[in-house]
Amino acid sequence: MMESLMNSMTIDSIFASAAERSPQARHLQFLDGSSATYSETYERARRIAGALFSGGVGRGDRIVCLMGNRRELYEFFIAASLLGAIAVPINTQSTDYEIGRLIRDCGASAGIVEGTRIGVLSDDVAARLKFKIVVGSDQSGWSSYDGLVERADAIAAPLSRPEDPCLIIYSSGTTGEPKGIVLKQECLVENAARVIERIKYNDRDVFLTLLPSFHLFGYSFDFMYSAMVRASLVVLPSFEPQSALDTVQRFRVSILSGVPTMFARMFDAKALEGHDVTSVRILDVGGGPVSPSLKRHLRSKGIEAVECYGQTEISTVAAIQMPGVDCPEGSTGPVLRGFELRVLDPDGKEVPVGEAGELVFRSPTFMHGYWNQPELTTRTLHGGWLYTGDIGRVDSNGNVYIMDRVKDMIVANGFNVFPKEVENAISLHPAVMSVAVVGLPDELRGEDIHAFVVLRPGHVVDMTAMAEHCAAHLAKYKLPRTFSFLDELPLTANGKIRRFKLREMAAADIESGRAVSTRASTKRSGEQVA
Repeated sequence: MMESLMNSMTIDSIFASAAERSPQARHLQFLDGSSATYSETYERARRIAGALFSGGVGRGDRIVCLMGNRRELYEFFIAASLLGAIAVPINTQSTDYEIGRLIRDCGASAGIVEGTRIGVLSDDVAARLKFKIVVGSDQSGWSSYDGLVERADAIAAPLSRPEDPCLIIYSSGTTGEPKGIVLKQECLVENAARVIERIKYNDRDVFLTLLPSFHLFGYSFDFMYSAMVRASLVVLPSFEPQSALDTVQRFRVSILSGVPTMFARMFDAKALEGHDVTSVRILDVGGGPVSPSLKRHLRSKGIEAVECYGQTEISTVAAIQMPGVDCPEGSTGPVLRGFELRVLDPDGKEVPVGEAGELVFRSPTFMHGYWNQPELTTRTLHGGWLYTGDIGRVDSNGNVYIMDRVKDMIVANGFNVFPKEVENAISLHPAVMSVAVVGLPDELRGEDIHAFVVLRPGHVVDMTAMAEHCAAHLAKYKLPRTFSFLDELPLTANGKIRRFKLREMAAADIESGRAVSTRASTKRSGEQVA
């Protein structure tokens, strides 16, 4: 086991240390010109923790939050840690159906919700939460976040322990059901310390939240990494290229983290016109490779794009490029110090250097497990190794290359979308007999989702109604943009869907115009499919 860099610290202890040693250091900066010091952030978090504790929330309890990037979200993460509770951030694009499903699964006893998003929650879903806090507005039956900060007593002492689970990040599994990935305090902190050791962030850096912090990428690279070096974090509520560039120039941002499509849009020559980005030194890139042409363009401006590979189950990062060191095109650099990596064939035997196989890691920063899914946990974590399901290879210098994503996963607008979840939602439509979805490359969105549908005989589906059906069950980024209708899905001899064949068919349907857009006011029947 590798030596710990952080001596088993917790999330809240990072902020306690910053508040004590650098109380006036600027922690958060906002677009309206206001800011908050580390001391102010920590004290507000202590009051929210005190309020939750008085409301009966304690160690091990799950607290859901539905918020975009804002100061209260970061204070909440610290407050949950102080309690020894488990924060469960929910994607703000989620539907009431999806939110209710996650709340039921994790058994949350409390929730903190942005006032503008309360309307997404039905009364039945909200009623499951015993202690409810609303941010930025007043709501009957909900406690006001600002009121609690003003009136609540701060928690007397932290209840957190390094070995405590502190975060559940939900990701869809291949069954389409929610899969809660449980992460521990010490694992998140230790993984972050290893990344910081390699990238060498410092307290003079200025970070910017391009990513949503309900996602582990944003949680780690923005919320955690900036705090661990006591740097400043500029809070951008949501990503839009021109707004992001304006903010970079205004606040002299030096560190940006995001997915390739974000940076392709931001650093396009036309988008850059009139913007000063000389303060930027590092782009942390996950979710796919940076094109060679964009990398050259960035280097001409003194900006280094550092690509990484990781999984939520690893507590974020497993391999990341080294700044200032040329990495072969297509690689994500070597694994973090102290990590072990094997590349295995289907029989579980190690393959020769340079050959492809499943990436299997050993590290003390692994997840605690999948929430209430012991069998899945055992399949993924056994013998001290984590089986990623990702196919890759390693060269003779230790550089890691990702050959394919988690099997069949679609990456749409920087979010992971598993086909089965979309398929399950579409299959709830009464006219649908069977369905399969695939991802197709798109310059701006990464991948677009294309659905193949086999209708029940005698049934007709209206595309407007189908679009409404999908929107009622799926977050916006999971919605298919185009459909094809078939008599039957292509299957292998053992009955599995031939997704590679479907990708070819989808591309051909779109090119020929046979694909149907969800915006089309057309109908398809079970007897007359295109």
